[in-house]
Amino acid sequence: MNRAERRRLGRDVGKEGEWKFHSSPKEQNAGAGWFGEMDRVYSNNKYSVLIRTVVTDWGPVEHAAIRNVSGTDIPWKEKQRIKNELFGEEYTAIEVFPKESELVDEANMYHLWVLPKSMNLPFGID
Repeated sequence: MNRAERRRLGRDVGKEGEWKFHSSPKEQNAGAGWFGEMDRVYSNNKYSVLIRTVVTDWGPVEHAAIRNVSGTDIPWKEKQRIKNELFGEEYTAIEVFPKESELVDEANMYHLWVLPKSMNLPFGID
C-alpha cells in the first residue's frame, strides 16, 4: 500500500466502515492467472476489492476486482465511490463489456481499470 492509499484510507470512512488492508493472493502464493497476481486486498463491512498493477502501452493500469458480501449487483454510484476512496477522485476508471467470446462471468465480480492520473480519455460526457 502506498502513502497516498494510506492517507485516503485514514480519512474515507463511509457508512460501510473503514477500509482494512489484508494479505493478498500474491503474498499467499494462492490462485492462478490474474487472481494470483492480486497484490493488495481491501475490505469493509460491505465490499472486498482486490488490486493488481498491469503494465500496458498506456502505462501502469490498476485492475480492481470488486465484490460485495451479498454477491449481488453493485450500482454505478457505489463503484464510483469505491474508486474515489481507494484511488482518488481525480483518477479515471473504465469498466469493460467484452466480446461474448471473451466473457468470464462466474464470480459476480466487477472489474475497474484505473488509468494513470495523467491520462485523459479521448471521449467523455462533456
